[in-house]
Amino acid sequence: MNTMKQTIALLADIHGNVSAFDAVIQDAQKNHATSFWFLGDLFLPGPGTDDLWQKLAALHPQVWLRGNWEDAILAMLSGHFELDDPGAIYLATLSAYLNEHVSSAVMSQMAAHPISTVQTVNGVKIQASHNLPDRDMGRSLYPAQPQQNFDDMMTADLDIAVYGHTHQQVMRTTSRGQLIINPGAVGQPYSLWPKFFADQRAHYALLEIDDFGRVDVSFRKVEYDRQKEIALAQQRHVPYSSQYAFLRESGSTITHDRDLLAQVNAAHDYVDRVARYYHKH
Repeated sequence: MNTMKQTIALLADIHGNVSAFDAVIQDAQKNHATSFWFLGDLFLPGPGTDDLWQKLAALHPQVWLRGNWEDAILAMLSGHFELDDPGAIYLATLSAYLNEHVSSAVMSQMAAHPISTVQTVNGVKIQASHNLPDRDMGRSLYPAQPQQNFDDMMTADLDIAVYGHTHQQVMRTTSRGQLIINPGAVGQPYSLWPKFFADQRAHYALLEIDDFGRVDVSFRKVEYDRQKEIALAQQRHVPYSSQYAFLRESGSTITHDRDLLAQVNAAHDYVDRVARYYHKH
């Protein structure tokens, strides 16, 4: 069977960031990407809703995975949260906004996507997952975790594993020498090291596999207009738009800042709004 060189654009963790996504796709196409793999976490807290879904769908991704944020959104919309949890109110408020701006078909398709898959490209067997192949959340694959965690994520018949979730670009190997790649986050890059954390360009990676099965990896960082993204969130009246502006300007999230979230929730009456919305639905 005839084969040809494949250049796979590995995308993960867009988190509703429309402007970063647009810039990454333009860069990937300029670099002759032949296919796109999306590793999960498409929506929230950014302003991308149905438009973002349609843009991704238009690329006809060979791999399209569900991440932990998709699971969280679906859980919120099922009413699985407590009103006295500021973090849950944050997610429930954003999920309600998303639910009003995408179709029920999108929600159904989102729920149907897998959290992992295995593909073979030019004889190279690749596992794609949001995090672990059987668990799309947790911290077991953060870069500084023990080598054993990375050995355990792959079976011996695989050549490469690609995953997202940590928002950090990584290339390492198992003890057996299999390749592990994390492309970083398109919409919300992260690093523990302050100098690197200050670089908030959009992250992705290009995985090139030639017709002999030889592999090359290129990590990409793409500039985009963060002020345009902030303005889009404000124009669309996305909840927590001030906090989203802070995220875009600093890179720092508020997802786990319970005290701040409690203050914002009280200031905007989000607890009562959530209670009323989910009572109706």
